[in-house]
Amino acid sequence: MSEVSLHPYQQSCRRLLIDTQIPDWDPALLARYDAATAVAAAASAGATALMVYTQSHTGLAHYPARTGPAHAALRGRDLLAATLEAAHQRGLPVCGYYSVNFNNWAAATHAEWRLAPVTKTVIGGGLLQADRYGICCMNHPGYRDFVHRQVDEILGRYAFDAFFFDMMWWMGVCLCESCRDRYHAETGAPIPQVVDWLDADWCRFQACRERWLTEFIVELRDRVRAVQPGIPVYHNFALALTSWTRAVSFGSAAGHDFLGGDFYGDRSEQLVVSRLMLNLSATRPVEFMTTITANLAEHERLKEPERLEQQVLAATTCGAAFLGIAAFDPDGRLNPAQVEHLGRAYQQLAAYERHLGGTPIEDIAVYFSDDSKMNFADNGQTLAAASAWPPLSYPHLRAVQGACRALQERHWPFGVITRKQLEHLDRHRVLVLPNVLRMERREVEAIRAWVDAGGCLYASRLSSLTTVDGTRHRDFLLAELFGCSFESIEDGAVVYAEPADQGCREAIAPQRSLPHWLDRRELSGSVRLAPKPAGRMLMTLTLPFGHPSRGSAEGHDWASIHSFPPWTHSATPMVVEQQFGRGRVIYSAADIEAGESSAHAALFLHLVGRLLGPNRSFEADVHPCVWISAFDQPDRSRWVVSLLNYQEALPVIPLSAVRLRLLAPASLQFTTIRQLPEARELPVTRLAADTIEVTLPRLERHAMIAADYRIR
Repeated sequence: MSEVSLHPYQQSCRRLLIDTQIPDWDPALLARYDAATAVAAAASAGATALMVYTQSHTGLAHYPARTGPAHAALRGRDLLAATLEAAHQRGLPVCGYYSVNFNNWAAATHAEWRLAPVTKTVIGGGLLQADRYGICCMNHPGYRDFVHRQVDEILGRYAFDAFFFDMMWWMGVCLCESCRDRYHAETGAPIPQVVDWLDADWCRFQACRERWLTEFIVELRDRVRAVQPGIPVYHNFALALTSWTRAVSFGSAAGHDFLGGDFYGDRSEQLVVSRLMLNLSATRPVEFMTTITANLAEHERLKEPERLEQQVLAATTCGAAFLGIAAFDPDGRLNPAQVEHLGRAYQQLAAYERHLGGTPIEDIAVYFSDDSKMNFADNGQTLAAASAWPPLSYPHLRAVQGACRALQERHWPFGVITRKQLEHLDRHRVLVLPNVLRMERREVEAIRAWVDAGGCLYASRLSSLTTVDGTRHRDFLLAELFGCSFESIEDGAVVYAEPADQGCREAIAPQRSLPHWLDRRELSGSVRLAPKPAGRMLMTLTLPFGHPSRGSAEGHDWASIHSFPPWTHSATPMVVEQQFGRGRVIYSAADIEAGESSAHAALFLHLVGRLLGPNRSFEADVHPCVWISAFDQPDRSRWVVSLLNYQEALPVIPLSAVRLRLLAPASLQFTTIRQLPEARELPVTRLAADTIEVTLPRLERHAMIAADYRIR
């Protein structure tokens, strides 16, 4: 993570998008937009930076354009120039917005530019009206040239403090002539028509789609820099968690000066994506963007004030800036209730933002694999069939989310990392490989070297069995570390992990064994390990009667008509622990972290805890709903620790007597604990020379403390 001087837009943590995705076929549309009034409303909400449209998904420019059509509401005006002037008069930095590939005018005017998706399900479900969007192919030379010329025109006429490109992803597998010609020119082969992640040709095609998108992202970033050097450029990273269909690789972050995007999922999504962007971004803060209304499709239904405040404070807890999307009425005015809602949330954020920054403290790293945003269950399906599956439903993501959720609820210091951090694994004490479906050999070698040098590794299910070229190996590439070998992929309905170790037995109690369901879509599952592992067995395999059959009324291959009780107890390993070099490894045949029961979470945490040991940089005695994060700020000789009471049901119930323990690194000693922003000193109990405990008498919604330290 480079430490650089940030541009004024990046220094702001309270941002607002003047959202005017409005057509012009009626003279009343956008007719009452007044730049000074709009900017004044943003300022009254407490926003300290703005994002404004240069054009929108409609393709209509908000300035008198020469490269494309201008919105009819201009009528001699320049809405973009007026908004920029009003913002600068108030000292508000402005980020320009540009919609790529979503452009109704371009798609309607140039039919040859249109995306030719293999399936019509190009808008990812939800409430959005798929038929309203004209989508262009980013591989078409004519469309790319149009985008270049329009970006040059905009940047050549207007000065911005940052620039944002929206919709930078493939909305489906495109089979247009431009895509087919480009792929054939680069490979000499036609686009594969069947998905097969064990086939080199299919893997090569997907790699091309990701590379094409990344190249365009970098190309547009460089285009902006050529006209206005120095301003930060970023692209919408909203679909970073989605499957292979959108082709948004983590490598595309190379074209962003910082990461940000608009998100509409639940707490789990915000937790994972915020921590992912935190470590993947070139600079911080990253940006979490979402609507003030319930979602993009709801114009009148506002979020509950507390819910919006939770999202804003969750961004703060993760060290991110927040951008509220304020949807303007079709005539160009803004509902004052949106201003009021955002203003309440920003009033709370304003007190904390000067205390943000620093390096996240992460004892545990959850590895998010760029190449595992797919599903072997798709193998053999046509492009259309495989592309239609929900883009946020794949095995690796379920395991990543489960691991993050369990660690957050236990309040252990963790982060989400990618291959970008391979050279910096020594920042972490434990690395979690949550069912990493495909790996590069350099990932395998980096992890092997780190464990050999003393790192501790938890891995599950298919991790290191398949490489990114589609090769399914006879054994795990990390088998030497795992202390066990692959035999086959488990079939059937359910398997049981039976404790062979007292600690595991206590972790899942009062259950006698842990049932792990083998999802038909492989969203959770298990492998069969070879007998007689080199490592110590912590759990063994037990199977139901008649396994792997699911049973039938005619068959005699089941033992209880409703369920699959455990029956055949074996000495086959399910969880294995062993020493490797100076490090330790625990491997689980089942992706335990992907399970959704409390026993799954308890066992996963027990296994990670065995690797982590008794000392954690921080931990707390508080309800699982509380998010905790800590950042080291060496320039101020302190840690800043944030606690967010992120309850799912509203209203939020205050929590009492929150005990927080902090463990200083070997060379440091904590001195004073102060509650921010008041800097009120809190009483401290020193448990050891390096460990202190502080009690917060009451946690309403959010608390932030500064733990000052000195060198011992």
